[in-house]
Amino acid sequence: MRFLAGLSIAGSFEAGRLFGLITSLDMRRIPFQLVEAAGSVYLGVGQARACVAGEADRPAGPCFLSSGFLVADSFQSRTYPVVLVAGRDRLVVDVYEAHPGAAKDLGILQLANEVAAIRTGAQLGGERHHDADTTAARIGLAKFAIEQGQLTKLVVTGQAQQEVTEFFSVGGALSRLKKAYPTSHLYYVDGFFGASPELVAAKSGNLLSLRPLAGTALRGGQVALLNSAKDLSEHRLMVEQLSDDLRPFVKEIDMPKHPVLFDAGRLIHLATPMRGQLLPGGSLADVVLAIAPTAAVSGVPRALAFEMLRELESFRGAYAGIIGISDPFGDGEVYLAIRGAQAADGYLELIAGAGIVADSTVGAEIAEIEAKFDVVTRALGAR
Repeated sequence: MRFLAGLSIAGSFEAGRLFGLITSLDMRRIPFQLVEAAGSVYLGVGQARACVAGEADRPAGPCFLSSGFLVADSFQSRTYPVVLVAGRDRLVVDVYEAHPGAAKDLGILQLANEVAAIRTGAQLGGERHHDADTTAARIGLAKFAIEQGQLTKLVVTGQAQQEVTEFFSVGGALSRLKKAYPTSHLYYVDGFFGASPELVAAKSGNLLSLRPLAGTALRGGQVALLNSAKDLSEHRLMVEQLSDDLRPFVKEIDMPKHPVLFDAGRLIHLATPMRGQLLPGGSLADVVLAIAPTAAVSGVPRALAFEMLRELESFRGAYAGIIGISDPFGDGEVYLAIRGAQAADGYLELIAGAGIVADSTVGAEIAEIEAKFDVVTRALGAR
C-alpha cells in the first residue's frame, strides 16, 4: 500500500498507550472509529461525514469504509478531522490533519499525553446466554430450504449476551483481543468492535488480493478439516461464487487448486488465497460492491440468501459488514466485521455464524457458533 499523504509525527508512545488513548476517547464520549490494516492501526477521531470521490474541498487523506450487513446495500465512506496512525512495529503515533488546526480544536494532542490507564481487571462477568433452541430453529429452516432446492448454502447466525464488569473498556477489550489473536485485524465501527481474521479484498496499484475463509475447526482438528466433505463443499461454493463475481474486474485469478489452512488462534479455517490484476478503471469500491456480502457470511445463490436472512436475522446490524480503509490513491484493505461484539447497557451482544449446507447437522453447527463466541469471550475473560 502507498504511504498516506500529509502525515506528521506527533510523538512517541509505548504500544499499550494507544489502547489507553482509545479508552480516554471512549470515556470522554469523543466519537471515533478504528481499523487495523496494512500493518497500522488507523484511528479516526471526531464526527464522521460522507466521503465522496472527487470532492473539490476534500483534502488528501484516508477514507474509512464501513457497512452493516442488513442495514445498507453498499458500504459507506467516511472521513475524519484527525486520523492517528500507529504502526505495528513503530513507537510513534502520526497525526493526519484533514483541516488546519483540527487536532488542536479537538484537543487530541493534549488527550494523547493524558491517556487513561487501560483497565486490566476482568472484562466479563456472569454466564453467557445463547438461545440455542432459536438458533437451531433457524438452522432447521435453512436445511429445509436447501433440501427443497432453493439454496445450496446459507450462513445462519446465533446471538448471545454476556455481562461486562465495571472494568470493561473498549481500549482494554481491543488490547486483550490483539494479545490473544496477534494475526487478526482490530476494528471499532459504530460501537461494534472485534478482531477479524478475514481479508475481503486488498488493492495495491492494479494488484487485487483476497483471502476468503469458510470451513472451521478447533485447533487440533486440522487433518479432519482438510478431509471434511461438508467443510470442503461449503468452501467450494464460496470460492465459485467469488470467482464469478470477480470476472468483470480481474484479468485472471491466481489461486491454489485446493484450500489451505489458516491459523486464527483457537480456530483453524479453510482458506483460498486469490490474486489477480485489476482491469483498467477497476476500483476497490467496485470490487467490494460486487462481492459483498460474500458466501462466507450470506449464502448461495447470494440474492436469495440475502433476502432470506433479512427475514430471519434482523439483529445482524454491523455484524459481517465491510470495514477497512482506503488511501488517497484508491489503495486499501477491507475486512469482514466478525469475531466481535457490541457493548451496551452493561453487557456485550455477541453474534457468530456457521455455514449450512446439505450435509450439515444442527449439533455440529451450534457447536461451531459457540466456539466462535468463545474466541471473543475467552480473550476478554479474567486473567
